Amino acid sequence: MPCQRIARLIIQASVALSIGAALPAAAQQDTIRILHGSNAGAPQDVMLRILADEMTKAVGRPVIVEPRPGASGQIAMSALKQAPADGATIMSDGTGLTSILQMPGHLHEWTDFEPLYRIQLDPFALYAMPQRYPDLKALLNDMRARPDAVRVGGFAIGGPFQIVLMQIAAREKSTFTWIPYDSGAKAITAVLGNHMEAAMSNISVYPSFKEKMVVLAHSGEARVDLFPEVPTFKERGIDLVRYHWRGMIMKKGTPEAILERNHGFVRTGVKSARFQAYLKDSATLEGTMTRAAMAEMLAEQARGDTAILKQLKLIP
Repeated sequence: MPCQRIARLIIQASVALSIGAALPAAAQQDTIRILHGSNAGAPQDVMLRILADEMTKAVGRPVIVEPRPGASGQIAMSALKQAPADGATIMSDGTGLTSILQMPGHLHEWTDFEPLYRIQLDPFALYAMPQRYPDLKALLNDMRARPDAVRVGGFAIGGPFQIVLMQIAAREKSTFTWIPYDSGAKAITAVLGNHMEAAMSNISVYPSFKEKMVVLAHSGEARVDLFPEVPTFKERGIDLVRYHWRGMIMKKGTPEAILERNHGFVRTGVKSARFQAYLKDSATLEGTMTRAAMAEMLAEQARGDTAILKQLKLIP
């Protein structure tokens, strides 16, 4: 093993041990649970299981992943709020945190949670059957020709997938009917079954559907190396660059020392060779930022979501 890699592993282990040294022995040994609101096997679930394995290796504590699907992630949020603020329970959520929790009937506020770590950036991607829509222009033309008749599905109501498509439709003077699902993969499968015309999901799930479907465009800054044939919305004349981030939050009131310790735990997993290879293989990007920067990002994102949701008349 190269000396630099040995040194890096020693440093990582030393950081993890020094962070944990100030905490009670029992707290250092407890299993860490990572809750999330997606289904088992969803992109978030796959990502978290790889990360949990690498965290376990790095910090010497068992880290497990528990899917708690339902209510657009709010069932998992309820479980997080019911758990002790001792650092043993973390939740993974994403871009929809600040929009879904502003929609009518929401069970929680996005400010009920402490930001911990932004892990991954995944471009939004618009899926369709090539026989029906050979390119983005064909879909947009159909949305203009048949106002509200074109059905497009994706995760949740009022979440980022719906918002991104509404922004595109508004710029292109077209309309559609949104069909909510509890996962992007289920929405794409519905398109395969001819139950609707298109689906908005992420580029990372494309390998599972590539043989039967096309991605008309994605919202990244540039084409991804893994799928060079897929254009960006910018290339198709729509000035939209936006990423779906996946990250982690913790219960409000968790002590600062535990937040910092867990941030360090997650960082060791994210920086591992295996997780970095996963990011490359899934056409996604690392999203690491400081906790303070993530808090600022969430506040800015919430303000933007409020304005967009009001503009789209999804909230008063």
